[in-house]
Amino acid sequence: MLTVGGPVLMSVPRRVGLWFIAVLLAVCLFSLLFCLRPDVGSPAGPFLEALSGVFVASLIFALPVACLYLPIVIGLKDAEEHRIWIILCSGIMIGPVSIALWCLFLEWRGDDFHTVWYGDPLLGIGGFVVMVFAAIVGSFTALFYVIALKVIHRRFKKPVVH
Repeated sequence: MLTVGGPVLMSVPRRVGLWFIAVLLAVCLFSLLFCLRPDVGSPAGPFLEALSGVFVASLIFALPVACLYLPIVIGLKDAEEHRIWIILCSGIMIGPVSIALWCLFLEWRGDDFHTVWYGDPLLGIGGFVVMVFAAIVGSFTALFYVIALKVIHRRFKKPVVH
């Protein structure tokens, strides 16, 4: 079957909406995977409390970073050819880079190096761990977004009728 023209281009508001849906799906998946650890507990109450806590905390950090990514979502209209690698690599890297910059800012402001990068001894989550978490959420988000763009592109190509 032949198709008309090039790729099917989505409007900017639809791409932005698709990106935010991908962010929400990525945060949901990350929260579920994070809460499946054996130390979270198996009864329904503590698991749901932990899940909602992780979801809210992840969303609080993921949404501002998603807003930093909007110029790429607006600028790249599809995920064809080399643009797929730009979308994937920048989606994976924007979270850890922004967290690293924030940790550097905290350190330059006068906070303790060990506390910023390795975390509070009681909490145990510092800059390095948060950068890994940001890379995981960014990977899921970019992957969901690229898959959705590819599916939409393939599904809505218009066939040529002879």
